[in-house]
Amino acid sequence: MSRQRINVLRAAAWLALGLGVGSGGTVLLQQWSSTSTTVHYARAERQRPPEAALTTELLLQGEPAMGSNDAPLTIVEFSDFECPYCRLFHEEVLPSLKREYIDTGLVRFIHKDLPLPFHDQARPAAAAARCAGEQNRYWDLYDALFDQQTCLKCKGVVGIAESIDLNTSDLRSCMQRKATETLITTNLSEAELHNIRATPTFAIGSSRSDGKHHGEIVEGAMPWPQFKALIDQQLKAHKSR
Repeated sequence: MSRQRINVLRAAAWLALGLGVGSGGTVLLQQWSSTSTTVHYARAERQRPPEAALTTELLLQGEPAMGSNDAPLTIVEFSDFECPYCRLFHEEVLPSLKREYIDTGLVRFIHKDLPLPFHDQARPAAAAARCAGEQNRYWDLYDALFDQQTCLKCKGVVGIAESIDLNTSDLRSCMQRKATETLITTNLSEAELHNIRATPTFAIGSSRSDGKHHGEIVEGAMPWPQFKALIDQQLKAHKSR
C-alpha cells in the first residue's frame, strides 16, 4: 500500500474518532488536519487528552437545580440534549435517582450545558430549556427534550416546547438574548477548564453553602446499580467527615 493511501486512511480514522462515541458517553476529540505528515500522525496516536478533573470549584449560582438546598450530596451534570447517552441517563437512571435520593432530601441535582459542536440542535435546546426556566418550566422542557430527542431536527426545540404548552413567543425572545448565550458559553468554558469532554459527565461531592462545588468526576452513562453504589459511597464518606 502506498504511503499516500496510508496517510488518507489514517486521516479518515482520526475524523471518525473526532465524531465518535466513547464508552458510555459522546466524546469530542481534536480533529487533526489531513495535510499532516506521517510523523505528525505517529505523534498524535501516542497523545491522549488530559483526564477530566476539577482543578477549581464549579460555580453553581443560577444553574438549574432539583432537590433540597440542604441535601448532603450534590451531583452536577454536564449534558447535551442531543446526546444519546444523556438520553439513556435520563430514561434509565434519573427516575430512580429522583425517587430514592432527590425527593428524599439526600441529593441536590444540578444541570450544566455541554452542547457538542457536531450536535446541531444541542445549543438551541440548551437555550430553550434555560428560557423555560423563566416560565418555571425548566425541568418540564428538560424532560420533553430528552423524551422527544428523535424529533429535535424534524420538530425543532420550539415545536417541542409548544407541545408541552409553553409560551413560545416569550421563549423565542429569551433564546435570542445575549445573556442566554453567555450562560451556555460560560458552561462550555468551565467544562474546557476541567478537561470535561464527554457527555454526560458528573461531579459528585458533598454540598456546600457558598454556591460552589467540588467532587469526583464520573464520565459516561452507567447502569443504575453502579451509579447508586457511587452515591452511597459518597454519602458514607460525607457522614464520616
